[in-house]
Amino acid sequence: MKKAKAARVPVLENAFELNLPKLMRAVKATGDSRVVLDDGGKRTVAVLAETRLAVLLGGRQWLVDIVAVQCLQGRVRPLLKCPRAHEGNFQSLYYRGDKLACRHCHMLRYRTNVASTATERARLARSKLLRKMGGEPGQASPKRQPYKWRRPHLRLTTRLANLTKIHFDDLRNWIDCARHRKPSAWGNDVGGELSNR
Repeated sequence: MKKAKAARVPVLENAFELNLPKLMRAVKATGDSRVVLDDGGKRTVAVLAETRLAVLLGGRQWLVDIVAVQCLQGRVRPLLKCPRAHEGNFQSLYYRGDKLACRHCHMLRYRTNVASTATERARLARSKLLRKMGGEPGQASPKRQPYKWRRPHLRLTTRLANLTKIHFDDLRNWIDCARHRKPSAWGNDVGGELSNR
């Protein structure tokens, strides 16, 4: 009998993000209040005003209030108010399933929080570090990019090697356990997979 698969946990990386500080930097750089947002397959236009953000997503126009929150030393920090009936103010809102809301309303989690083992978290950290260094997936160690300092590159390469070692140590343990597994009375492996992982 097959086990039912657990429901997929939605992660932040799979949702279209509206980040207010990024939008404000883009508006400041271009000098125009209209900004074109591109996230892989989705492309949209956002209009930033003093107290409102208008976005066209999914064939619908969304109006989001911008709230000024007092910070230390008299500074003001602009945050987006969640369009749903939610009490929080956020830097980012996410568009997913024809709804624009905060990550709490969408029940979105970070990919590292969803990873069940330390090895999976190390694998995620390794791929993120590899992208940061300008490497391709599956590449052992990327070349140092021109005009990059040697010491920071060496530090990142050492970190990459340690993350790779974590993955291969787990793989070696899994192979060793598979070798020492005892066959069951029916002549096949117990359960088909290792249960002590």
